[in-house]
Amino acid sequence: MKKIRFAAAMFSLMALLGTIAVAQTADMKSFAKDGLSFDYPAGWDVQDESTSDAQQLTLSRTDSDAQIRLLVHRGNVKAENLPDAKKAFIDPYISYLNKQFESIGATPKQTPDASEIGGVKAEGVNMTASIGGEPGAARIYWALVGQRVAMLTYFGPDKDLKKFLPAWDLVRTSIKTSSVQAIPKPSPKP
Repeated sequence: MKKIRFAAAMFSLMALLGTIAVAQTADMKSFAKDGLSFDYPAGWDVQDESTSDAQQLTLSRTDSDAQIRLLVHRGNVKAENLPDAKKAFIDPYISYLNKQFESIGATPKQTPDASEIGGVKAEGVNMTASIGGEPGAARIYWALVGQRVAMLTYFGPDKDLKKFLPAWDLVRTSIKTSSVQAIPKPSPKP
C-alpha cells in the first residue's frame, strides 16, 4: 500500500513539474538567424542592427531601462587569436561605454568580472556608475562560442538589472553559434 501511495505521489509531482515546464516555455521565444541562436522571455523586443561584420542585437522592454546587447562577430576566430579580437573590437567598445557614462556626468568604475556565455567561461568587466543619483551598471562579457567571438552587455539601473536577471541568464546561457561556413548563402534567382 505504501508503494502505491509513493508511486501516486511521484506521478502527481511529475505531472506538476511537467505543467510548470510547459508554462515556462510558453513564455519563452527563440531567435535564430545566420548561425546565431538564443532563447529569451516573452515581453522582450529584439532589434536587429547587424552589419556584414557582426550580428548586433538589442533586447529591451517598454517597461524597463534594462537592455541586453549581443555582438557576435561573423568571422571564425581561433582561440589563440582571441586576444587580438579583444584589442580590435572589445576594448574599443568598453572604452566607448566608459565615455558614454562620462558624457552624462557619471564617474564609471570598472572591475574585472567573469561569467558564462553558452556554456563557455567568459571574461568580463563590470562598469558601475551613478546617473542622477540612481546606481546602474554595464556588465560586459566576451567569449569564443563555437568559433565566433560573442560579446554580451547587460546594462541599466540596478533595480531593473536585479528584476530582470532571469531574462539575462536565459539569453546568456542559451546562446549557440555555428561556423560561418555552415551558414547557407542565398542562391541567385534566375
